[in-house]
Amino acid sequence: MAKKEKEKAQTLLMQRIKDSLPKNISFVDELADVLKLSNDSAYRRIRGETDLSIEEISTICKHFKFSFDAYVGNSDSSYVTFKHHQLSSHVNTFKEYLTGMKNDINQVMKFPEGSRQIIYAAEDIPVFQNFAHPYLSAFKIFYWNRSILNSPGFEDRKFEAAHIDKELFEIAKDIYHCYSKIDSIEVWSDDTANSTLKQIEFYWDAGAFKSKEDALLVCEELTTMFARIQKQAEINIKLDVDGKPATNTKNYELYHSDVMIGNNCVMTTMGPHKGAYISYHTFNVMLTTNTNFCNETDLWLKNLIKKSNLISGVAEKQRYRYFKHINDMLKKLIDKIEKG
Repeated sequence: MAKKEKEKAQTLLMQRIKDSLPKNISFVDELADVLKLSNDSAYRRIRGETDLSIEEISTICKHFKFSFDAYVGNSDSSYVTFKHHQLSSHVNTFKEYLTGMKNDINQVMKFPEGSRQIIYAAEDIPVFQNFAHPYLSAFKIFYWNRSILNSPGFEDRKFEAAHIDKELFEIAKDIYHCYSKIDSIEVWSDDTANSTLKQIEFYWDAGAFKSKEDALLVCEELTTMFARIQKQAEINIKLDVDGKPATNTKNYELYHSDVMIGNNCVMTTMGPHKGAYISYHTFNVMLTTNTNFCNETDLWLKNLIKKSNLISGVAEKQRYRYFKHINDMLKKLIDKIEKG
């Protein structure tokens, strides 16, 4: 890279770091802390007097979740760099997976109210919503291990509500606590709730619950979750794990899409920057902050919202009909389990 191009690239990278930080955080202090430098050394890199080393660029990209093309200035929109959260059958994978998700949402929380947002186009029930409920979270983790990952030791195990990994749930609860305080728009379709309902029914039919009580306990929490989401859609404010308003300001909108969504897609906004999360292989997630890709994703989400029906706030009739349909399906499942 020529000297002038390198100086320009370094200036652009420094500006991007500065723009990504909340206004109450000192740019030079943050850079010095990340690179383990004195403030004077950090200033010289900010002003372009000292070139960043490849190790420093790597450290910056990892810490601030930037792709390397943010440094080289790659303008070819056909290339997009993704970071991915990947689950495997490794024993620590769920802790690592949840910790990565917690770190990401904590990054969003660094920005003040009004400058942070999450838009969630939900093919399945948004993963954050499960995390307010211990048995529902435990069931999801058990299902993913046994039926998707084929994790060792799960082949012949049956789900028991008593066997909750408290450490995992505490991480999950922390994630929900952050989510409950972030301005959010969720778009659900007619099929959004089906996946979880079918998972529970399949496990019941396959004898994968330890007891009827365990199956009914998961259904009970699912009932509680739908009631919570319906209530927060009514008041436009998210509720905490105790069912109380998580904030003093309106921070939740819910839309019903007649169009099949296709896959879970999440857009985060942090000040002037955006991040796009795309699901793949059931629950694995790819993340990119590529400007062109995020702008296209943002446009797709806005078009989806325009074609959807708002069912939060004053849309009482539409909201009632939508949740009645979901609760009717859930009641049929509960009746089936009780009769079994």
